[in-house]
Amino acid sequence: MAAKPKNKRNAKKEVHRLFKKSFDLERLDYRKRSIPLKPKSAVIGLGVATLLYIAGFSLAYTAMGNNMLPLESFAKLVWILMIPTTLLGVFAWQIAKNRMEYPIRQDVRAYMNELEEGKGLLWKFSPLMDIVGIEDLNTKKALAKSREGKVDELDIEDYTEAVDKLSKLLEDTDSRQFSTVIAESVLENFGKLSS
Repeated sequence: MAAKPKNKRNAKKEVHRLFKKSFDLERLDYRKRSIPLKPKSAVIGLGVATLLYIAGFSLAYTAMGNNMLPLESFAKLVWILMIPTTLLGVFAWQIAKNRMEYPIRQDVRAYMNELEEGKGLLWKFSPLMDIVGIEDLNTKKALAKSREGKVDELDIEDYTEAVDKLSKLLEDTDSRQFSTVIAESVLENFGKLSS
């Protein structure tokens, strides 16, 4: 990488190669990796809500059968039980979802730390983000934390979103905005690492 590519196609190809070599997109795809866990956690939440409702219904039915609870009160109680059991079911669903996603989050966090150790990596591709126009604060924050070497302070979603934006930009090979100047700026950022 000491010598700069002579034409713009080589510079663009080199930036594309650097990106593919630098990031394992499948390992950083937090959303895609957590999709199979969503139905399992929803079933857990539904199961908790159902069991609690059945328990409450059984107690009320037993009380009504023993003439301790009038029929009108039983009917009201059956409807009222739906609210707290639903809330507890949603709470159980969220806890199960977070517990199931925790290992994935830890793996992505470890990979982020591995990528950003030393002088950082994501910020080196920041000239490409100028094409898109960095208007969202999360992407600006991800690039700034990468440059500062403080990736531990960064949310996983912000980092993966910034990498995803870069990936989509590089897939658009016909982009006329992706100029030689921008490609050379990226290569220069990587050249600073070796010099």
